[in-house]
Amino acid sequence: MPSKIVNDIMSAALDHQRADGLKADDLEQLLTSGKLRELKISKICVRNDQLQAISQVLNFLKSGSEKLEILHLTVFNHSLAWLRSEVSVARTRSEVFVARLRSEVAAALENLLRNAPNLEDLHCCFSFDLKALRTCQKLRSLRLHFEPQQHWYEFLAKEKDHFQTHKCLEFFTVCQIDEYERIPYDDVAIILRHCPALTSLGFIESSEALSQLHRMGISPSELKLRHCFWRDREYDVAEYPSKQPNHDIHRVREAVVHYPMIEELDFHGCCLRSISCLRNLRNLVCLDISLDDNISGVAFNDELQVIGPQLKHLSLHTYSPMDISLLLQNCHNLESLRIIGNHFSDFSYPVISLPNLQRLTFDYILEGARRVFSLLSDCNRLTELFLLRALHFDDQTLYYFLERNSLSNLKVAYLKWSRLSMQGFRKFLLNAPQLEIVEIRHYLLRENHFERVISETNHRALCNEGLLSEKDEFFGKRWDFYDCECY
Repeated sequence: MPSKIVNDIMSAALDHQRADGLKADDLEQLLTSGKLRELKISKICVRNDQLQAISQVLNFLKSGSEKLEILHLTVFNHSLAWLRSEVSVARTRSEVFVARLRSEVAAALENLLRNAPNLEDLHCCFSFDLKALRTCQKLRSLRLHFEPQQHWYEFLAKEKDHFQTHKCLEFFTVCQIDEYERIPYDDVAIILRHCPALTSLGFIESSEALSQLHRMGISPSELKLRHCFWRDREYDVAEYPSKQPNHDIHRVREAVVHYPMIEELDFHGCCLRSISCLRNLRNLVCLDISLDDNISGVAFNDELQVIGPQLKHLSLHTYSPMDISLLLQNCHNLESLRIIGNHFSDFSYPVISLPNLQRLTFDYILEGARRVFSLLSDCNRLTELFLLRALHFDDQTLYYFLERNSLSNLKVAYLKWSRLSMQGFRKFLLNAPQLEIVEIRHYLLRENHFERVISETNHRALCNEGLLSEKDEFFGKRWDFYDCECY
């Protein structure tokens, strides 16, 4: 039986078992066939019997894992017993039992990984010894949903106590890591140095590791990093004053000097000292940035005058009133725009043209909503509109927007807590003939009011079917890709 058919049967079997629970015995033939290329066990709320079943599945698969390329074990459980995976830290008898089951899963997983030389993609929430991955030299993507209790680089093969180059790894991250915890930057630097194909570390803070590589004399040409997540040390100190205030205060600047070629940057808590470094990122096309509250719109605009024209995707989270028109007039090539903030200063420009804009998101747009929407012009290519907590998006705001823009290409709309009347929603639909999915939540009207408008206008859009959430927004999907939740 061809591998594709085996994969399809396994996928269907897991879908069928998801509601009633995993049954390993039913899958034994598929698991031991030696033809399985893909196994994804996800969205299962694990009980003790399910841990036993997963352990059994992994033991079955070990003897048939030669061709395995993709392994996703992203089950989900909230209980404290689940979190305490070590027997030594378990407090109760039930926690000890669960910890032992998890140890059995870890042992089975390690045995499987040692016998999976063709594995390319591992996404796992079960802790295991990273050394088990040393035979997986074709691994391209490694996502761990646990913080390793060992050096993060232990998956690298060794020869005579020297780490060997991992030529294939393109993506490595520890998902959902607490950003306030200390990142083992020495480990991250070693991973970067020995994984030359690596393009992203997800949301692992990397500026200090890059700064270290710079001081070690590692050439930028040795790296292929395209996406980075940075968090300014000054922002850390503001919330956690116990940290040393002068520790690596120039790490962002050194990282930019060392590696100015990155294309995507997520920068949280950017402070005044670091903002001036952005102009040196001449390949940057995607910027997701939250600004410290001491940064003025003028300071940020100085950087956007340099890099704004090259940006295709911009997400701006600001706590201080800013002149949005001053910022956006430098970013006329934007395809995706998200603005989070509810205070705006007076606009220097009455109209801003964004002819390439396809995805528009506003969050916490309160009293300034009408002004912001009336600012935009030539947004005629919009396919996605996400208005999150848009309490002041009303009929009049819609009319202002439609005076200079078109919804004729719109396919997806998410309107949370809007103030559109039924008449306003009707106008919205009539101006969006290609709309496929709309989720609308109103602060007063019930959902069936809007569903009735859909019916009366004979519009084909699916309304309030639960097919759309905030995670489907462009930057939300990016976040989920780089730092996905384990369910």
